Amino acid sequence: GLRALVAPAPQGSPTDRPGWLAWEVAGLRFEAPAGWTASGDSRRLTLEAGGEARLEAVAVEAAFPDARACLSAAEESLARGEGQLSRVRRHPTTLAGRPALLQEADAGGWHGWAYAVCDRGGQHRLSFSGRSPIPADLLDAWRAVVKSARLGGAHDGA
Repeated sequence: GLRALVAPAPQGSPTDRPGWLAWEVAGLRFEAPAGWTASGDSRRLTLEAGGEARLEAVAVEAAFPDARACLSAAEESLARGEGQLSRVRRHPTTLAGRPALLQEADAGGWHGWAYAVCDRGGQHRLSFSGRSPIPADLLDAWRAVVKSARLGGAHDGA
């Protein structure tokens, strides 16, 4: 929104991995390549890889009484956007060791993955899309982002 237009670009913090930065969106932490361009704020972050790929991390505003309600809301939200997509596949999984839903789909020459993950009454979304065919280096980067994801306190993501 307007705040993002006038606010300075978000800043990642250094990691032990050369060329990568750590990012945090309301308790969801992950690492991504330092060369990706950042925009957003503490609740919605977008990282772009030269117009070829886009990563978004969002903290959903709603609170949920438990993981089941959170995942149900995630399913409903993903299903609402399904009409604009093709070859949609969705299934339960985990992200950062927490219950999650993963959707994979195509849209207008782009392929992407979207996680909705539930933790302590909150929900985060972590998504990645790239121009098809997505280059191997970008796919490897996305896999590393997912592997690095952590939620909340000292949880190790296992």
